Amino acid sequence: MRKPHVVEAIIGNTKVLGQLDSNGILQRFYYPAVDYYQQIKLFLAAVFLDGLIFFQREDFKKASGYKDDFAYCFEYEIGSRRIFQLDFVDFQTDSLIRKWDCNFEDFYVFFEPMINEYTNFNAAFVDRENQIIYTYYRGSFIALGFENRIVSFTVSNGIDDAKDNLLEGVERIANPQIAVKLENKGSVVVFVAFGGSKEEVKNKILLLKNKGFSEIYEQNKVFWQRKFARLEFITTQDERDLELQKRSAQVFYLLQNSKTGGILAAPEVDERFYHCGGYGFVWGRDAAFITRAMDGLGMKEEVEKFFEFKFGCQEEGGYWDQRYYTDGNLAPSWGVQIDETASVVWGFLEHCEKQNSLHLVDLYRDKLQKALRFLLNATDDRLGVVLKSFDLWEEREGIHLYSNASIYAALKKASKYFPELESEIEKKLKAIKNQTATTFYSPRLLRYVRSADVRISKKEFLKLPEENRYIQKDEKYEVTYYFKKQDEVADISILGVYYPFEMIDSSDEALKGAIFAIERECENRIVGGYKRYSDDRYIDGNPWILTTLWLAIYYKKTGKVGKAEELFEWAKAHSLPNGLFPEQVDKVTGQPAWVVPLAWSHAMYVLYLYE
Repeated sequence: MRKPHVVEAIIGNTKVLGQLDSNGILQRFYYPAVDYYQQIKLFLAAVFLDGLIFFQREDFKKASGYKDDFAYCFEYEIGSRRIFQLDFVDFQTDSLIRKWDCNFEDFYVFFEPMINEYTNFNAAFVDRENQIIYTYYRGSFIALGFENRIVSFTVSNGIDDAKDNLLEGVERIANPQIAVKLENKGSVVVFVAFGGSKEEVKNKILLLKNKGFSEIYEQNKVFWQRKFARLEFITTQDERDLELQKRSAQVFYLLQNSKTGGILAAPEVDERFYHCGGYGFVWGRDAAFITRAMDGLGMKEEVEKFFEFKFGCQEEGGYWDQRYYTDGNLAPSWGVQIDETASVVWGFLEHCEKQNSLHLVDLYRDKLQKALRFLLNATDDRLGVVLKSFDLWEEREGIHLYSNASIYAALKKASKYFPELESEIEKKLKAIKNQTATTFYSPRLLRYVRSADVRISKKEFLKLPEENRYIQKDEKYEVTYYFKKQDEVADISILGVYYPFEMIDSSDEALKGAIFAIERECENRIVGGYKRYSDDRYIDGNPWILTTLWLAIYYKKTGKVGKAEELFEWAKAHSLPNGLFPEQVDKVTGQPAWVVPLAWSHAMYVLYLYE
């Protein structure tokens, strides 16, 4: 069963994570960490009125939104009768808590597990004495408990069995589809607990039932109030900005594995990789922006926990690979991306300086030096950066202006803390600047280009003019590699040379020319906003929130306040009503087109305010 890619909201407790779609259906729930494993295949509710009515549908939905900045609510209407649904994750037990307020007598809950992402040979049995239903697979357990009395139940073919408003009472089966009819006296409460043994989940359910919904809710409300009380917000004339800052902080909290410090780019929405390589991973690239935004919000402890995580998973060669799981293990990657390493070094030192935490430089000195040595070895004293790697968008292998700017910024910032490397660093900085002015400058276009020495296919190679192509032959194997000397496509990533890496001043004419090309070729003329680059085809080439805000930051810092505010307001207008930012906006309809929420989008929103 393919799950929807666009969701409406996330819930969690900084250790586990759930996703709700626009109709209130829980599409994914990750346990024991925010990035693995999925545990739930189906979790639905229905009332019986001359047949089952599954009310978690668009035609019944009336409203939705966050409550108390941690729980998520939906309101439905059947005829003139209302149903209120509320979901949150308990901070103490990592359990999912769901409550429905309604006055329908015949109320059903349906549940189908997908324990540790396996759908076959999950099993279930009923504990009549404690009114708990257990599901399990290879030593992992999920338990369902209820505040309400169970009227009837089955663990087999639940939806079909409930069609006549009677359940057959099957108590044990493999490949279960659970149905429970519950006594309803105005509200129905379900507890879903996860664990490594029957005893663990049983104890969690009994604890939750003993406390009761009201006490659990108030405890979680206090838990989140204390987190939000630590934050620092900027006050603007628009009240929406406070809500968006709070929502951004919540996203950062929920996407960070508080046990390890790793921060996801986004909750995973394409687990089968139908359209992309996945999002539920930790990138140093995204994190350079995210941690800077988190610092702006006063999340110093969380930022330092993240860098503890990063230094803990540094590779032997001193670099960081493309991406990692939040437990520190290497995630699927498809090549070296040098800006990942440079971004971690730059972002860490930026944090240390802004937060007056320079003692951390000494704490991680050896690891920093290994990373710096990797970056220095990738750069020639005369030619500049010579190591070919993937670009910011992970699509092209070559040498990229954004990557060079990130290396430049990391080395420059590090030179004051590593005097023994100062002389070598100065030579490299000079070489990178010279490479920028020559290799990355197009005399024909009078502007910077995004990449050089880009590896391409033979088919593309044959279409290029002689002066913009070359080949290399592998002496060991019978392999020929084809290259483009300059990639002239207008790309928003060129902004990196100015912000955040400050390698090029805003008065630079070649940068102005690149900005003009971006304005001309990347703007969406239908709904507004900017796509990543002029021939972007990813998810149909939509405008992105982060790219539009990146350009807004450039305008604001260079005095074009009117243009900056126009793009800033566009981004705000294309957030969801609940305050979450998507990655992309549909190029025709203006609706969220892909991942919700994307931490990098939220980071750029916060950085616009704080920069």
